[in-house]
Amino acid sequence: MLKTVKSRGLALLATVALLGGTAWVASSTTGAYFSDTHTGSIGGTVGSIKVTPYGGSGAENMNLSFTKMLPGDPQTVTVNYTNSGENPEDVYIVFNNATALSALNNLGTYGEASLSANGTALFHSTNLNDRSGTCGPFSPAGCWPLAKQYKIASNLAPGAHGNVSFTFAFASKTVTPPLAFNVYPASTQGYLVTHDTNDQNYVSAADGSGTGLPYSIVATQVNQVP
Repeated sequence: MLKTVKSRGLALLATVALLGGTAWVASSTTGAYFSDTHTGSIGGTVGSIKVTPYGGSGAENMNLSFTKMLPGDPQTVTVNYTNSGENPEDVYIVFNNATALSALNNLGTYGEASLSANGTALFHSTNLNDRSGTCGPFSPAGCWPLAKQYKIASNLAPGAHGNVSFTFAFASKTVTPPLAFNVYPASTQGYLVTHDTNDQNYVSAADGSGTGLPYSIVATQVNQVP
């Protein structure tokens, strides 16, 4: 009988020890806590930067033409544009054919050019010369070549319009104007960058040859440069 009681006592101690161990394990956890979960997703739409030119001819409505040019008689051509995208944008005019641009800038005092956008003057020169070796520092009072690009609108709102105008005249001292405006390449001496006043400053065969002054109207995100 004593043995049975003793056995039961040991069993009870073992059970208490076991329960005590269980209680200790439970107390070592962080315990229960409340929670509330909501589920969603991340989405979005993509805007657009787009400009639509108009007012000229051709497939892009951007071909402009001087007609019956005479020395000392300036003419102006204008192209219009609309922000047809969904976001505000900056707009630039870019003269993207470097050889044609250098041909214009080979005229020196035999050409006068102006550029304006939305009624604001951006450029004017009576000495279109890009040969720094013969001019020294460029300045509006001296040699002042037309640059590659100009910003013509800032932060233009969707649906808003603008325009850019280019004015040109051969100087009055021009005895025999060329048969077309801005023949490029301009020189017949090999088109080398020699800083010779009779030679064009820059020519690349990749630009081809032709007449006129190729340009692009470029829209960018605000504060971005083409």
